[in-house]
Amino acid sequence: MIQIKKNQISFIWIIFLVTYQMVTSLYPFLSPLIGFIFCYLIFFIDDENKTNEEDEVGKYLAFLYLVFINLNKGFYLFSGIISFMIFYYLFFEWISTSIKCKNCVIFIYVASGYVSIFGINNLIAYTLNEDFFTFGYEYGVFILFDFFLSVIYYKDRLQ
Repeated sequence: MIQIKKNQISFIWIIFLVTYQMVTSLYPFLSPLIGFIFCYLIFFIDDENKTNEEDEVGKYLAFLYLVFINLNKGFYLFSGIISFMIFYYLFFEWISTSIKCKNCVIFIYVASGYVSIFGINNLIAYTLNEDFFTFGYEYGVFILFDFFLSVIYYKDRLQ
């Protein structure tokens, strides 16, 4: 039986996600997976904190993907990382302990990924006296798509 190493799986995910982002440039109706990556990072860092095992490669690749989304979608550089850090260190613990509906928690994580990135970008645009980003109906569709994808991918976390 062929044994696949963890780094090979990470490399396959990198190729898939970079290719997917290129496809989203051609077809803008596809979700940029911001909310899915937010859920991934939240669960990943939470698992690291619980087990005291650090996997720097997976974490930094997810942050790199957020930077790639920022560059590809016209957001300010590092706004995804800033919004994730603010969300994780200010709201994660409160949301995970106070809300018992696991699907609702995942929806909040996904929605906060999109809303917080838009909030940070509009705050930066305000300070630079530039045009604001608009939050259209398509982002509601992106949130729903990422939510369903996250529920399918993290179904074992919903127990």
